[in-house]
Amino acid sequence: MGRELQKRKNRSSTPRVRKKPKSKKKILSNHIIAENWDQSLTLTQNYQRIGLTEKLNKRTGGVERKPGEEKHDDPLSIEGKRRKANEVLDVREAKIQRDPRTGAILSILDDGEEKRPNPLNDPLNDLDSESDDDMEESFDQHGSVYPTASQNGTQPKTDVVARLEDEASRPAPKYQRKQSEGEIAFIEELVRKHGDDYGAMARDMKVNYMQRSEGDLKKRVKKWRERGGKV
Repeated sequence: MGRELQKRKNRSSTPRVRKKPKSKKKILSNHIIAENWDQSLTLTQNYQRIGLTEKLNKRTGGVERKPGEEKHDDPLSIEGKRRKANEVLDVREAKIQRDPRTGAILSILDDGEEKRPNPLNDPLNDLDSESDDDMEESFDQHGSVYPTASQNGTQPKTDVVARLEDEASRPAPKYQRKQSEGEIAFIEELVRKHGDDYGAMARDMKVNYMQRSEGDLKKRVKKWRERGGKV
């Protein structure tokens, strides 16, 4: 009896392989996005909900249609032929040239569509894609051919995007370098020894052993005095 209980305590030397779930990283770069971030959603879903674009280049996936939403036309299906027969064709007016004897159509003079300008009489002008101009207008530097919101005349903004734009429009505070304790002691010794004679400070090889220029020392002394430095 005791031996059977001891066998249950035996453990394999090979550790069990456990796949750790991917931990969603917390957004720490921007406090506005962090406040409106939902940890239960993916990055793409969060960006769409906030009103941002998750990728500047072309989409790599995640926006495909479901298999049930796609329509496949079977050429052998009877229902498909009926559906094509019931489709309403686009009827337009056009000027045509007929044969006076047989009445057959010889050529179409004007099909009612606006033709592209052809000042050089290029015979291949009509074969060019009519959407080239539209694609050039909507093309941006990131390689996207989708029209932007400003080009469409619409400005879809969320509260989060408005707050981000307001924060981005504010000027960033100018960084001011703080003087270290060693630099302050160095300046105090020069001012105590030479006063406002910056030329003598620059020539003092004992204190100014780094051979800092007269203009550099003047800037350092000015910043030191602006912060309340006194001898």
